[in-house]
Amino acid sequence: MTENKLPLEKNRDFGELFNDTFLFIKYNFKNLLMGMIYFVVPFALLQGIALGIVQHQALTSLSLGQVPSAFGASTINNLLITYLFLFITYTFTIAFIFQYMKLYKVSTDKVIELKNVWKLMLGVTPKIFLSIISMAILSGIGFIFLIIPGIYLMVCFSLVLPIIIFQEDSLGGAISSCFSLIKNNWWKTFGFLIILGLIASALSFVFQLPALIYQLITTIHVAQNETSQVTESLSILFSIIQAIGTSLLQLLPFTGIGILYFSLVEQKENPALLKELESVGANE
Repeated sequence: MTENKLPLEKNRDFGELFNDTFLFIKYNFKNLLMGMIYFVVPFALLQGIALGIVQHQALTSLSLGQVPSAFGASTINNLLITYLFLFITYTFTIAFIFQYMKLYKVSTDKVIELKNVWKLMLGVTPKIFLSIISMAILSGIGFIFLIIPGIYLMVCFSLVLPIIIFQEDSLGGAISSCFSLIKNNWWKTFGFLIILGLIASALSFVFQLPALIYQLITTIHVAQNETSQVTESLSILFSIIQAIGTSLLQLLPFTGIGILYFSLVEQKENPALLKELESVGANE
């Protein structure tokens, strides 16, 4: 496996960003998959259960000829729980992938112990959770005033979390650094993130399909005034499949963001080149 060491600190063109994203996942697939199963899937499972209950309530209302209410106390509580576990799932996904990449960058034998990744994750997950909420609020404010500022901020903020983890910076410092890092590279970053997002969304549709088919069949029976028995266990099962599958596929966009970060840093600061020059000077 030593021949498959992928250098992270490298200035990449648009095509190389995609190529190295998939190569990194390929070279580390087993470790990345096991880490996601250990550290992320449990929260995705809870998210799927909560989402399944919400969907079951909506389908049950339809089967009884009632209009599903989005403002019932029970529905609101379950939605809040669903979004809470969604945020936690994203938090642990980001913490795992970026901390794994951080260890990978400094490793010489490429043997990344997941227990070491877990230790690093625990120290940074609260900061990531609060940062996600803060950036969502700031981006939301941008969207309220104008759509374009909201999109611009979202693209810039995509680099905040890798800066926090890789540079061990504060949220304020990371926000300041992300604008400097993305300068003259906004369109490249925007295109890269859009394509990665579309690929991940297309793949996640496979995991959403069982829930969609089940909801469609139930809705058709109701529309034809046929009796439809809505099974809570099926709603929860399909929602769990959707939540777990979608969470696993987040490996793709977040790995891509990590690769993008190292590429932009190398372009701006040339850390890999400086290290190489220092090593040459030390050997002379």
